Amino acid sequence: MATIISYRDKYELESRAGDIITQSVNRLLKKQKTAVLGIPGGRSVSGIFRRLRGKSISWGKIHIFMVDERLVPLDDPQSNFKLAREHLVDELLARGRLPPENVHPFVMDESQPDFGISDYENELLRHGGIYDVVLLSSGEDGHVAGLYPEHHSVRNESRSYIVFHDSPKPPKDRMSISRRLLTKSRVAILLFEGEIKRAAYAKFHDKHTDFRLCPAKLVLSIRDSYVLTDLK
Repeated sequence: MATIISYRDKYELESRAGDIITQSVNRLLKKQKTAVLGIPGGRSVSGIFRRLRGKSISWGKIHIFMVDERLVPLDDPQSNFKLAREHLVDELLARGRLPPENVHPFVMDESQPDFGISDYENELLRHGGIYDVVLLSSGEDGHVAGLYPEHHSVRNESRSYIVFHDSPKPPKDRMSISRRLLTKSRVAILLFEGEIKRAAYAKFHDKHTDFRLCPAKLVLSIRDSYVLTDLK
């Protein structure tokens, strides 16, 4: 059962999300040497990224991986990593808090049939093979990462990452954490923010709707999960 946390104020919501991430990674680091933090794209998480910059986190022990990415160069305006870099990564690097080798963007490789997802899997395996803490933001249709409702992406049985070229939401070409890898995460923080997410939030709570119709419900398979919303 996920812990539901509701705030009407956007700042409080983002701050609480930052607190949960901080507390979660610090707790895990008492038992293990490093932790993997998975982050998504989307403007709704940019405020959380900015809150994290001021948190007391041992960034030298944190490895940042993407949960989804568009198949574009890293400096492309559509790149999820570009947003993360602008709101979180660049400042941590500039202040010497985050070592460059701890930042793991997905680098598209058009010379490979899988566009490089096998290389990304191997990179994750070198750091434990799972996401310790994963931040997600639901789309208005209930999708999370690159896992879309009533789409083969959410049914794919890959143990690591998937790549596809028919995304229901542009751009068409994407990579994503797979359903199986996502549900292995130790801690999940899921965000429903804004009136546009109300229908998705209702689906999330509908006991007759499963993850294939609302992929956001996958977090319910993660023992330590939090749902943050400004909706009632």
